[in-house]
Amino acid sequence: MASLPVLSIVANVIIAVISLGAWLMLAFDRLADQRMLVSRGKESLRYFTVLSNLLSGMVSAIYASAPLWTGEVPSWLLTLKLMSTTAVMLTFLTVVLLLRPAHGFMGMFVGGNFWLHLVLPLLAAIDLCLFVPVWQLPWTCTLWAILPTLLYGIGYLRGVLLHGAEQNGVIYDFYGFLRWGRDRIPIVMAGMLLFAWVISLGLYFFNVALH
Repeated sequence: MASLPVLSIVANVIIAVISLGAWLMLAFDRLADQRMLVSRGKESLRYFTVLSNLLSGMVSAIYASAPLWTGEVPSWLLTLKLMSTTAVMLTFLTVVLLLRPAHGFMGMFVGGNFWLHLVLPLLAAIDLCLFVPVWQLPWTCTLWAILPTLLYGIGYLRGVLLHGAEQNGVIYDFYGFLRWGRDRIPIVMAGMLLFAWVISLGLYFFNVALH
């Protein structure tokens, strides 16, 4: 594939630019610490929402420019596109299915989170399903898509198990994993990984069905 559809290039450039802009909105929001799951400055980088969208933005920037330096889109980049889209869709579905009912629309979709929780994940999913030639990859590539969730989970659980829910005024369990009990944390983590894989499979096979 020597070129990308214009709409796909535009979508990926938008994702790259707005993901960075939305994170900066959160990082410098004066009301950030008063809102649900939002912190200012470098503290904002502890959230999976922020990290997954920044990953998606970086991958989108590389993807949009790939034909300029490779002449085609290599399979490793297609895998990264599936991986990053799975990560932001995990954020989207977690917010819609679990957090929004408890905290309301405005609690989850205000300021930068409007873009990170809603607009950018949906734009990434639409681009992947319609334009990205994921159908060229074997279905086993979906297993790679759980890697961001796995790495983040390891780092998050390490902090929780070492420090508990809170220590010295620093909240480590901001997602509330400990409410299920320490002995159930591995089950919760396994459930998140399975959920991420199901999302990846859904994106992959929907892409295949459309092409």
